[in-house]
Amino acid sequence: MLKSIEMAGATRDIAIEKALDLLKMDRDDVSVEVLDNGKKGFLGFGATEAKVRVTYEVPDEPIIASPAPVVEPVVKPEPKAEPKPEPEPEPTRSAPVFDDIAPDDPRLTTPHLVKPAPKKAAGEATEPKPERPRRERAPRPPREERPAREPVVPYIDPVPMDADKVPESGREAVRFIDGLLEKLGIEGKATVLAISEPDHLRIDIAGSDMGPVIGRRGDTLDAIQYLTSLVLNKFSEEHIRLTIDTENYRAKRAESLERLARKMAVKVSKYHKAMTLEPMNPYERRIIHAALQDFRGVTTYSTGTEPGRRVVISPEGSTRPPRRGFKPRNKRED
Repeated sequence: MLKSIEMAGATRDIAIEKALDLLKMDRDDVSVEVLDNGKKGFLGFGATEAKVRVTYEVPDEPIIASPAPVVEPVVKPEPKAEPKPEPEPEPTRSAPVFDDIAPDDPRLTTPHLVKPAPKKAAGEATEPKPERPRRERAPRPPREERPAREPVVPYIDPVPMDADKVPESGREAVRFIDGLLEKLGIEGKATVLAISEPDHLRIDIAGSDMGPVIGRRGDTLDAIQYLTSLVLNKFSEEHIRLTIDTENYRAKRAESLERLARKMAVKVSKYHKAMTLEPMNPYERRIIHAALQDFRGVTTYSTGTEPGRRVVISPEGSTRPPRRGFKPRNKRED
């Protein structure tokens, strides 16, 4: 059973946190719909609070059947049985003598001369009908023997590339990242990984505390990757893709998003009601779409504008809302 509550706060995040504290739930256990982003106002005047609706699932309440009222039977006096008249004996019909009947006599084809089949008495055993042979299904393999589903983003072993094989673009990216970490006061060192390709550079950052490098849901790590990509491709003729990771954070985040997507998809298929996830960047939205592309009964699409673009999980076959500002093209008149 789905339930929802509405909560207000100074900002959208504060309202969500207040709702989660009230429900004693984690962020992955609920679906959030922003009703009003609120306004800051000017010098405190005209400010409005942000409002959100938080939808969560509770176990279905068991239906307890109320006991039927006991009705005592009313004993009525039995009427005196009246003597039934004896039935008159039916006149016996003599069987026709077929020696004296001509072949074209109508009595030979008259239905009332045909003896009906004897009726079975009540309680007499009937012949059982032959049972249909059941189709035997192949036994389902145990859970341990089923093929494991490949993760959307696999875990990697951060093996560094040999120093003499690191390209000049990789050295330039490492110098930029190390300098940026030094300016931020973070102890860490960037390394080009051996799985890098000529058009795809992979860099891993290692250190004692990588929490500040990751940031809130990977925001800081994405910012470092974006700035390094600008520096890397500034003087390069061909575009080089760049992936920066630390402590396999991207694989862990993808695994968490995949679990969230499948959990919400089960609710959508059960309640036949679309659910909207929290705002995500394009990389995380692609993970949600990829995780549910083979999930039967649901479909996914994105809605909204950046940076508040979200993924919607809806039942398969439901109508998708049209885009804002979209106007269908008129048919050409012949």
